[in-house]
Amino acid sequence: MDKQKNFKTEIVVIGSGMGGMSAACMLAKNGYKVTVLEAAHVPGGCSSSYKRKGYVFESGATTLIGFDENQPMRTLEDELGITLTKTEISPSMTVHLDGERIIRHKNRQDWIDEAVRVFSDGSSDNRKAHQEFWNEAFMVADTVWKVSKRNVFFPPKKAGDWLQLAINNNPTDAPVLRYAFQSMATVMKKYEVDTPAFRRFVDEQLMITAQAKAEETPFIFGAAGITYTCYSNYYVPGGLLTMVRELEQSLVENGGELKTRRKVVSVSEIPNGGYLVKTENGETYSTQKVISNIPIWNMGEICEGELGNWYKKQASKYDEAWGAFTMGVVTGDAYDADMSLHHQLHMPENSAMPLTEAGSVFVSMSARGDTERAPDGQRALNISCHTPAKKWFDMNGDYETNKEAVQEFILQFLKENLPGFEESGVEMAFPATPVTWENWVYRKDGRVGGIPQSMDRSLVDWPLTEPPFAGLYQCGDTSYPGQGIPGVTLGGINVYYRIRKNDS
Repeated sequence: MDKQKNFKTEIVVIGSGMGGMSAACMLAKNGYKVTVLEAAHVPGGCSSSYKRKGYVFESGATTLIGFDENQPMRTLEDELGITLTKTEISPSMTVHLDGERIIRHKNRQDWIDEAVRVFSDGSSDNRKAHQEFWNEAFMVADTVWKVSKRNVFFPPKKAGDWLQLAINNNPTDAPVLRYAFQSMATVMKKYEVDTPAFRRFVDEQLMITAQAKAEETPFIFGAAGITYTCYSNYYVPGGLLTMVRELEQSLVENGGELKTRRKVVSVSEIPNGGYLVKTENGETYSTQKVISNIPIWNMGEICEGELGNWYKKQASKYDEAWGAFTMGVVTGDAYDADMSLHHQLHMPENSAMPLTEAGSVFVSMSARGDTERAPDGQRALNISCHTPAKKWFDMNGDYETNKEAVQEFILQFLKENLPGFEESGVEMAFPATPVTWENWVYRKDGRVGGIPQSMDRSLVDWPLTEPPFAGLYQCGDTSYPGQGIPGVTLGGINVYYRIRKNDS
């Protein structure tokens, strides 16, 4: 271990995922002295990229939205005065279901027409029902984005937060709140669109956005989850790490600091106020404020005293979460020129993938011509599916055999179902399980994607953005509003506003 080094800083951010980086950059821009501590050798967490044998892969198969009006990535750019490198893609996704190729068009009416083509029974009444269902979903999603931008102190914690909700919101938006208490499945039934095929489609779309299916996802969150492909979707040339590095540049230019290979192993309260943060390499940081961008499950293991007890209770309360089986794959490039970069491929009806229990596989491809990620004539693919996380830690001597079996299943499945995959040829493939994710991005039990949506929780029953300890804040996918790049970015933005308010 290195000789102990002691530092003082105004704010320590634990973890450089998009939530932590968003809060750090905005605080540094506004004059705070911020130090970001990242355990890995590159920043970004689950929103990053990595190199392997000359190719660049994303941390996982993923999409990028949030730059439209009222959305968090637009807010981040505006607040920092920067424009992040990105290229809009269209169409945003293709869904493969029972032999159908379903194109997720950005244009809303084009998408509704596509949904009607695939899922309606052909009658005028049923076509109208699908039209009305999607119109309602768009209305709710637009309202959620608008309201989430206005209400930066959500979930409300103090009396002043509730007062701010009343001041900030238009009464005409209030009816949308009823959908916090109606599941996606309930609304589908109300509009009489809940056929087996459409339910399978919606369930798997929600699994990649809400970590739960239609019966468990409140429509107020699910509406945004099933319509995100109808907002502007983007690709980052060179990989998502490019975007994270641009945020790092903004942080440094405004006097902040990002330190990698600094795994935090202890957080404790200082008797007279503030916190002592210790890293694995022997550094200690005394600070008035701590922003945790790591999961609450990890915080329960590294925090001491009452702080640790509180996080352990939070971790046990929200203990259910998914892991991911992911793959990095290099292929040739025999794909059609107009092929979308993102694909969701469903398992056959009434079946799931062996060992993972997944109902679909998600594929993200590098863009043709992005030679930072793969040479001309090759493509780098990220492949992901859900799996119970903890089971991979209990396989003992069967672990390697099972990992190889899932990889072979997925490769064969893609050969049969992803156009151009077999013709392109697999040149390299390597799998990762929740065990890999725990070792790689240090998430306890390899759980990724955050806390699944649940009808059992009320709208405000989330791990707190501002825990009951002065100067401590939480963002990332295990606090409101949860999953995805725009979700965790919004969480970081909300932390920024809470700190500014508390310091005013």
